[in-house]
Amino acid sequence: MQLQLRSLIGICLLTMCGLSCNAARILFMGPFPAPSHWMWLEHFQRDLLKRGHHVTSVNNHPTKTPHENLTEIIISPSFDIPKHFPKKNIFNMQFASDFQNLQMWWQIGLMTTEHALQDAQLKRLIDSKDEQFDLVILEQFFHEAFLMFGKKFSCPVATIGTMGYADNMDHAMGLVTPWSFIPHLLLSHTDKMTFSQRVYNTYLSLYDAIMRRWYYLPKMQQLAEKYFGEVMNGVLPHVHDLERNISLMLINSHRSVDLPRPSMPGLINVGGAHIQPAKKLPTDMQNFLDNATHGVVYFSLGSYMKSTDMPPEKTAQILQAFGKLKQKVLWKYENASIGQLPSNVMISKWMPQNDILAHPNVKLFITHGGIFGTQEGIYWGVPMLCIPLYGDQHRNTIKSVREGYARSLVFSKFTVDEMVQNIETLIYEPQYKRSALEVSQRFRDNAIHPLDEASFWIEYIIRHRGAKHLKSQGAFMPLYQYLLLDVLGCALLVLLLTVYLPWRMLRKVHKMWTANAATAQAQRAKKQL
Repeated sequence: MQLQLRSLIGICLLTMCGLSCNAARILFMGPFPAPSHWMWLEHFQRDLLKRGHHVTSVNNHPTKTPHENLTEIIISPSFDIPKHFPKKNIFNMQFASDFQNLQMWWQIGLMTTEHALQDAQLKRLIDSKDEQFDLVILEQFFHEAFLMFGKKFSCPVATIGTMGYADNMDHAMGLVTPWSFIPHLLLSHTDKMTFSQRVYNTYLSLYDAIMRRWYYLPKMQQLAEKYFGEVMNGVLPHVHDLERNISLMLINSHRSVDLPRPSMPGLINVGGAHIQPAKKLPTDMQNFLDNATHGVVYFSLGSYMKSTDMPPEKTAQILQAFGKLKQKVLWKYENASIGQLPSNVMISKWMPQNDILAHPNVKLFITHGGIFGTQEGIYWGVPMLCIPLYGDQHRNTIKSVREGYARSLVFSKFTVDEMVQNIETLIYEPQYKRSALEVSQRFRDNAIHPLDEASFWIEYIIRHRGAKHLKSQGAFMPLYQYLLLDVLGCALLVLLLTVYLPWRMLRKVHKMWTANAATAQAQRAKKQL
């Protein structure tokens, strides 16, 4: 019923607009190799295929559902993230500094960008003379050199921001991020920052802006020139300028859980776009959940970090903790066996997470705090025990705990008793479930499903050839003009010319008059003597 209503709303909106979008040729690019990123992005690709568009997809993960309008360019071999960032280090590390995280993302972006551009199929696409596209869609995740595809094919570019808003997205769309009440992407501050928090936010944001513009983007420009320079005529534009010509940014953010912030017409929130109505579970899981008298705890570390990668001593601790619970436990464990399992625990290599969380007997979601899983837990109103490992997981966890529907543990430090205590607190103390349901109601309250809204705006950009009428001139103004520093300077000059200089002249005249008067008086006095 919900799916039919969603489709009906989408059709009605297009009908009311009186607009149609003929089948377009779209170049859809997700070069980052992490499975979770592509699992999210593929929802947008599938929806565009359903709408009749022809999609050439550049990614690392072959589709499981081929489509007659889909052409895939699979980057092979995929970039080996664990080789450069070993998983064992991630399990052992604690929260890294924000500056280290920034540098890590820049390094990963540069490495994965060059790796993808070296792919033979992608090189053929770059070299092609007869390929044409109506739109390039690119994941906005540190792959700015790929924006050159929009220049090559002379078509508009839309991006999909996986992690949420970043300052550079604001700048590209014509906004200067107000650091006084908008924290940096990596920070978990609220919009009511203390003085010290505002100082730190300004320091980190300024560091990001300067280093990104004068260190990171020049390196991206070098990659763009290396792989596009020989096949494109003339001087290549700078990736910084290409960034400011992006027509549309679809951001993984939602007003119910993220801070309110200034916006532009080309910035569209699509948080929750991947969440669909629940489907029927496999029979064994369905029976396991249906027959759970005391409820079920669901545990997953996501698609990149696997439970099988955990140190053996942590696996043993977790099994011991689960064995003490009244609840049944569903654990996404990527091997067929884990040894002796407690009678209340069921493991599986693959689990349909969205459909499991939708089941009414699920009482708790134990998660690493990834943004996609966190949104699914919020949507279905399930309290969470977060065990963050790296990246934005720490930020997501702090926000979830602050909202009152989650608690957190440090992976390298928690004990069996701490895990059991936190699980039971989240299940048996009703305020966590109340908070989860309250946030869930806000998250579900949308005029249109985020995926439908995303596809509408993508087609809008195609229909209006980039929709330049939506682009703010602020994106192209130098900072001194944007902040009216030239106007302020002119006002100060006028003030100088009309007030200060005449005042100085009058003061000088007054001094001369006073001096002359004093001299005359002295002369008169001398004559009297």
